[in-house]
Order: sequence, then structure tokens, then C-alpha cells
Amino acid sequence: MPEFRFIHCSDLHIDSPFRGLSVAQPALAERLRQSTYQAFQNIVQLAIRERVDAVLVSGDIYDSCDKSLQAQLKFRRALKQLSDADIPSFVIHGNHDPLDSWSASLDYPEGVTVFSGEKVEFYPLIRNDKVLAHIYGISYPKREVTENLSLKFKRQNKETFAVGMLHANVGGNPGHDNYAPCSVDDLVSGKMDYWALGHIHAREVLRNSDPAIVYPGNTQARKMKEAGEKGCYLVTLRLEQAPEIQFIPTDEVRFYSEDLDLSLCSTLEEVIRSVRSRCEGLSRQASGKDVLIRLLLKGKTSVHQELQRPRSLEELGEEVQHFFEDHDQRLWIDLDLNTEGSYDIDSLRQGNDFISDVISFYDEAESGSDAGSNRKWLKDVFENWQGQKYLQDLNDEEVRKILNQARTLTLDHLVHFNE
Repeated sequence: MPEFRFIHCSDLHIDSPFRGLSVAQPALAERLRQSTYQAFQNIVQLAIRERVDAVLVSGDIYDSCDKSLQAQLKFRRALKQLSDADIPSFVIHGNHDPLDSWSASLDYPEGVTVFSGEKVEFYPLIRNDKVLAHIYGISYPKREVTENLSLKFKRQNKETFAVGMLHANVGGNPGHDNYAPCSVDDLVSGKMDYWALGHIHAREVLRNSDPAIVYPGNTQARKMKEAGEKGCYLVTLRLEQAPEIQFIPTDEVRFYSEDLDLSLCSTLEEVIRSVRSRCEGLSRQASGKDVLIRLLLKGKTSVHQELQRPRSLEELGEEVQHFFEDHDQRLWIDLDLNTEGSYDIDSLRQGNDFISDVISFYDEAESGSDAGSNRKWLKDVFENWQGQKYLQDLNDEEVRKILNQARTLTLDHLVHFNE
């Protein structure tokens, strides 16, 4: 029985710049910069090891239109490895690397097919002198493609497997730009066996068969919102059977973002042990990969004031990282603070003093029924602060959250002052 085995990946973002925590830690910045290319190298090695029939790359190979020559040379080098192993590769370009952006005058290795942006093209994949499948695809001719490209896909041959490659936002995912928007029904109408999608960085199988519609997600996390395993899909198509779709991790640095409750911690030593324990658990989950961990410290704790001191979090993080220095697995940690003092707000609210008056003020502000009434309590912030333009789109819940945080900060100072 004929079968077609291939790797489906997308959103490589080779040489993507990393900001934030990596700026303050040069070793981390360099490790992250290398990780995007190494993740694709892991895919190449997987393809060779599994002796797949093809590798499909569904867009955003690079991170921006001004892709570096180094990034292009790296990608070509990896494709050459596939070519040398007699594994053809098929590539489309997406919104981050459209065809009208600069590209070096480099030749691709034999066996590499890059789809144009003029129309949907289809090419045969030949094995043992027989056409095993046809691969359909279209690249972005420019960055902002708002046309429904899926409607241009029409299967031409029912005698072989048909795979469509498309960089698109299916179903209007709000977390990504709405480029090449389409629906699941639009994709079904193309009569493909499998849709190899790109653009959405979270992996998801939108439909299991007839046709399978799949986002593999990006191959390496690039921000804390992309926590967890990242990789590609190893796919097997067989006649009159549902596709076999197997996720394979390829990331080099695993990202984790979690909350850590410090309510039971009464000393900084206990905080250090709690943070270190959580990091140990997460590092074990990473199966030997390097890890970048962001912990949001929460809860009412008697060490709240100590944690508020300048550089306390930074130095605490350095102490935890020091514990992992002798490990083969590298670990970086970033700590955010959202703890509260261990005072009892309900008891303070019942008092007959300035603190109870302050709590009443915040209670009244937070009880506002809409953002308009809540905003009056933050009038100076919304109208006079030079950064107020960034606050205009806050919804009711976000405004209430600001008020709640302001109350906590106010009480931190007042209660501590009165003790």
C-alpha cells in the first residue's frame, strides 16, 4: 500500500532577535539567537534519520523582511543536507519573509522547490520513478496579504496524495495578524488530503482527516507567551486511512511561565528553596533541554516587604541560577513580583483611622460598573501623564486590576509605616 511520509514545519524565524531578559544576560542572548537555526537543524536530522519522502516549510523562514545574509546562508546550508540525503523540500514564504523583501542572489540546492506568489502552483513528488504526491502552494508576494488564498487551491489529480501549503489565519485567530484569512470550510473545498499550515505559533490539529488541517506551531519559542514544547509534525498519509500525525519536539531552549504561591514562606530562605524547587521540577520536564523560566511570585507573605527592596528579585534569581551552574542543562530565570503583605484587609477595613478611609476609597473605585466610572479615579493618569495614550484601550477588568494593584502598593507603605 503506498504511503507518503513527510515532515511539516513552519515559522522557523531563523536568527530572530530576542529582547527583554536576554539583553541583560549576553550568554542567554547568544544561546537564544542560535536556537532558532539549531531547531531547524534538528528537523533536518530527524528527516534524515526517519528517511522521510519530503520536508515542507510553511512560511516565515526568517524573522523580518530585512533578513540577514547569514540567516539565508544557514537556511541554504540545511537544505543542502536534505538534498544530499535525497530528500526534497518544499518552501513557501509568509508575512515575515515575503517575496518582495530582499533576498541574496543565492542558488538553492537541487531538490528544493520554492513556490511563487503569483498563483497556486503544484509540483509532483516522485519516488521510485512514480508520482507519489502533488504538493500545492503559494507564497506571499508582499507582507500584507488580506485575500483568501485558500479559494485558489483546486486539486488536479485524484490518483495521488495532495498536500496544500498555506500561510494563513484560519478562523480569525485574534493572537495573530489576519493575513490570508479563511475558514475550515474553505480549506475543505480544496479537496486536499492534508493542509500544511503556517502563521499561528501554537500547534493545533484543526481537523484530523478528510482533509487533515494542521498548524505545527513554531519550531523554537521566541517569547514567554510561547511556553512549552515546540517542534514539527511527522506525518504519514495512506490511502483510505486517517493521516498519522505525530508531534516531535525540536526546540533547543524550552520556555516555561508559571505562578508560584509564596503564602507559606515566612523567610527569604524559604522563598529561595521554593523557587529552586519549582525550577528543578520544570527543568526535569524539559528532558535535558536548556530552560528559560519566568515565575510570577504571588500570595500574601510576611517577606513581601523584603522582596520589594531594590534588586531583591534580581539577586534572588542569581542565587537560584548559581545552584544550576554545575549542571549540563543550562537554566535562566526571570522573576516577577505580585505578592501582597500578610496584613488582613478585612480587619483594616473595620478600623476607624486613615488606613480604613484609604481602603474605602479604593473599594468605591473598584465597585464602578464600567470603565468610564472607574477611570475618574485615575483621571490624572489617563489625562495628564505623558504615557496616557497607551492606556486608552484598557477594558473594565484591566482598569480594576490597576486599581487593585494601586491599593496593594498604598497599603504596603501605610501598614509598614504604622508597624
